[in-house]
Amino acid sequence: MNLNKFTIQKSFAISAGAGSGKTYTLSRRYINAILGFDFFREKGFEDIYFENLKQATTKQIVTITYTEAAALEMKERIFGLISKILSVDSLDDKDADKSSILEAFKILNLEQKNYVINTLQQALVQSSDAKISTIHSFCLDILKTNADIAKFDSQVDIIKDDEKDKLINDSIFQTLNNPKNKETIKEISKYLNLYFMDTIFKKYATSTTFRKEFDSFDENSLDERSLKFLLLDLYKLPDVKDDYEILCNKFDEVGLEAKYKNFLAKYIENYFNFNAVSWGELLKEFDVEIHFGKKPFNRMKDIKDNVENIKSFESFYSVYSVINKEKEALFYKKIELLKSLMKEIKSLYDSKLKELGKLDFDEIISKTHEIIKNVDLDIKYLMVDEFQDTNTTQYEIIKNALNKDSNLFVVGDSKQSIYSFQGAEIEVFNEAITDKNYISSIEPMDINFRSDGVVLDNVNKVFEKILKENSDIKLIKQNYEATPQALKVSSEEKANNGSFKFLINSNFEGSEDSEDTTNEFEQIAKFIANIKYGKLQEYKHIKELMDQNKKAIAVVFDSKTKMLELKSYLAKHNIECKVSASENFFHTKEVNDIFNLLMHLQTPNNVYYKAAALRSNILRFADDEIYQIISNNLECEELNTLKNEFDNRILSDFVLFVYQKYTFKDLQNYFNDSEQRKANLDKFLFKVLEFENSNGNDTYTFLKQCEKNIYFSEAGEDEAFFKSDNLESIQLCTIHSTKGLAYPMVILANSDKNIYSQIQSDSIKSNSFTLENGNKKLITGFKVDDYEPLCFRLLKQIDKLKHLAEKKRLLYVALTRAEHDVVISANMKKTQITDSSYLGMIVNGLGINPEDLFNKDFEGCITNLENIEMQKEQKVLENKEVVLKELKFEEYIKPISATKSSTNEDNIATKLGTITHKIFELYWDKFDEIDIELILNKFEIIEENEQSKIKNSIENFKNSDVYKLLKSGVEHRFELEFNYQDKKGFIDLVYFDESKAGWVIVDFKTGIKSQEKEEKYQKQLEFYEEVLNDIGMSVVGKEILWT
Repeated sequence: MNLNKFTIQKSFAISAGAGSGKTYTLSRRYINAILGFDFFREKGFEDIYFENLKQATTKQIVTITYTEAAALEMKERIFGLISKILSVDSLDDKDADKSSILEAFKILNLEQKNYVINTLQQALVQSSDAKISTIHSFCLDILKTNADIAKFDSQVDIIKDDEKDKLINDSIFQTLNNPKNKETIKEISKYLNLYFMDTIFKKYATSTTFRKEFDSFDENSLDERSLKFLLLDLYKLPDVKDDYEILCNKFDEVGLEAKYKNFLAKYIENYFNFNAVSWGELLKEFDVEIHFGKKPFNRMKDIKDNVENIKSFESFYSVYSVINKEKEALFYKKIELLKSLMKEIKSLYDSKLKELGKLDFDEIISKTHEIIKNVDLDIKYLMVDEFQDTNTTQYEIIKNALNKDSNLFVVGDSKQSIYSFQGAEIEVFNEAITDKNYISSIEPMDINFRSDGVVLDNVNKVFEKILKENSDIKLIKQNYEATPQALKVSSEEKANNGSFKFLINSNFEGSEDSEDTTNEFEQIAKFIANIKYGKLQEYKHIKELMDQNKKAIAVVFDSKTKMLELKSYLAKHNIECKVSASENFFHTKEVNDIFNLLMHLQTPNNVYYKAAALRSNILRFADDEIYQIISNNLECEELNTLKNEFDNRILSDFVLFVYQKYTFKDLQNYFNDSEQRKANLDKFLFKVLEFENSNGNDTYTFLKQCEKNIYFSEAGEDEAFFKSDNLESIQLCTIHSTKGLAYPMVILANSDKNIYSQIQSDSIKSNSFTLENGNKKLITGFKVDDYEPLCFRLLKQIDKLKHLAEKKRLLYVALTRAEHDVVISANMKKTQITDSSYLGMIVNGLGINPEDLFNKDFEGCITNLENIEMQKEQKVLENKEVVLKELKFEEYIKPISATKSSTNEDNIATKLGTITHKIFELYWDKFDEIDIELILNKFEIIEENEQSKIKNSIENFKNSDVYKLLKSGVEHRFELEFNYQDKKGFIDLVYFDESKAGWVIVDFKTGIKSQEKEEKYQKQLEFYEEVLNDIGMSVVGKEILWT
């Protein structure tokens, strides 16, 4: 018999499958810990161990959760359950906890029952002492309680995320622009663009675990012999012994010269010796030709497959190519230079924190780790929820927080470890649960109370197939993989309920013989509309939920990029939804309207802001009126009235005045997303109030900050969060954001997306792995010119293996959110499906014939959706306080820069310009080698006219004097980021002019050159020059390069 999951008699771990009731288990075990005996027991367990009480106060029980929200929920659940136990007789019979409480009391005698009541009453009084928190809050409490040992100021504040990001960015910028680092940066920049390495810089500054491992990496971490063995293990060359033997026999049989056999032997040997030579080059070297269209090979076509098997080594050429000792040594020298920069960034960041009197979470963890062995925490019970999201340093703190009598209980699910980007290490979970020093056993929780049987059957089949270790890998531990666990349905009634279907879009532009160009997201919207309007009877339970504005459908995505597209298609069917991927708050129309008005009133002589204020949905002047006012410098009565109000009110009061007097908030009802728009206006007002509380009525500085966020900052800010009953039915969200949640129907969108696309473009790679002997290694790699050091070759495969493993876990989380129905949505261009997509994993796991799926012959395909034509709902504005000018309904295009208008044509031009600049940066030195068509496809530039514009821009760039200078080897930096004294942005290109001993600024512009544009852009160049001069970079020239 398995262990009673609520018992406190031993330390153990629980592997809790999705929907298996972790919080239910933790809350009951917590109460057992307070009481000191097994009050709650699973069915079939009678022992309560009352004679050996191990009770604890709320101060002696530590419960660690992953988020503050989870901690609050856990606390409410625990103390809510205690209240129920104390008043069990008055509970409604329908209360889900009543029967388990009565069962717990059932075998207790009177004395024991009184003990339970008295102890829990005392615990309820002490609820404020309960230590239920995140690991960071737990560590902060340790530091404050032991401030003398930690040498810690207990009054110190925790830095906010946005403030932390600014400090790190400032530290990076200062380090990379420190004249003392010029030579170091020059050396590293030959191989890496340091201005696109902020991710690894930030990771070093804010992760103790990563920093410790990165600092220890050098040429001695793994010697050449070890690296070779690892590469041979991870990149298995095909077994061609039989092919080689067959070919040798055939060559002898037909009387070919010995050099043919020697060629084959050498070709194979070169690969195994890391001395690979391409097939074609070696043929020339041996003066042989193997061509099945020529004699004698045209009569030996029976051996063609054998030749192709050996020739397939070519796909491993970059892995087994010649080892360049000189460049290997150079690589490690650059690593040491990189470390010196990282240490300086970290030092600068720490000093800035100290200067502000603040701490970040990493410092809290680091300081706790330093002192934890020297403090007595008097912990009797330590329970960790979501243990799969712990990292090495955090687990060491947990272990050292225990004393010899402490009881450790951890709950987690390796299949739901999806936060590696936040530092979570599934390896810690997999290693810890087998550590008998702390965990006596691991117990399964595999009954799923969330999902119907059909959903669980399909989930089990998929993950039984794909969650398997690779038997070919011998030299590293596959502790980055999750362990499969079959989930059981919670009741017989649910066993045959539910559905698992496919919504395949095989008719779209680009597929074979297609006239229908339906977009995948258009099809999803059509499917949801068919449910909403009662066209699909099998989903009538979902329609009923939608009719009641209850949670019904989650459309989940791997990333945020496509959500707004689906939202627009849903809107065409009059279907509203809540989107977890919002636009940039500072780029929304409503925020720009109020900002433009304020900027005009602050700077009345600025013609741009005057025109924008008049055109805004606050004043709504027609274009011809605006033209007359601006060109003739006419007075505007409404602006004069507003200016008077602006000058006599504090900013927050004036903003509120505009909202009310001009019914600006109510006006948003004319638009789609009216509730989001109004929430954004509330957020803007809140930002004004927050600024005034900290800085007083400094309108100028506030508006300058807004201007920077709108026009010069690459960092976005999410729109205001709001809850709406009308939008609860359909939610578009990332898989990560659904963790811990449940939805009646889950639609997995964009499931055919290549899962490796996120890691293929990394110029620098860094990852850790565990050798079979248990030694953990972190290595870093990047190219040295075109040469790939051994570490880089190894990391390409390590990255791929670990990335695939996490994507499998993300898929598990996505599918197990569904209560009743799962729908897999995908584009299929052809009948073949690769395993490098969620669709491929599912089809492989379920054993579906891809051709049946493509042709929609598979019985699980959703077909015959009806076209539903909708009339657009007209929204009416009521309670107007003033007479409003005619409101024109036009699609709003985000402003991109202060010098660009907001037309659709300009927006497309801006997109093409941005992509063109990125191509210049990434490929300028390879234009003669690369296939530009492939590059354009990578950037999803498909329209012929758009491709033509970019190709023309490239040719213009190649013919420019700037390009010739770059080719001559001048020191330069593309996309130079600056962040200095609230001035923030990017400069397209700077290069060093040795003859003038200074930097030249180059601003790329696409489009048609004009005198008017030149004058506007000169102001931008002057702004850039001012910033660079301020930070100590001597500017000797600036130019606009029209491409």
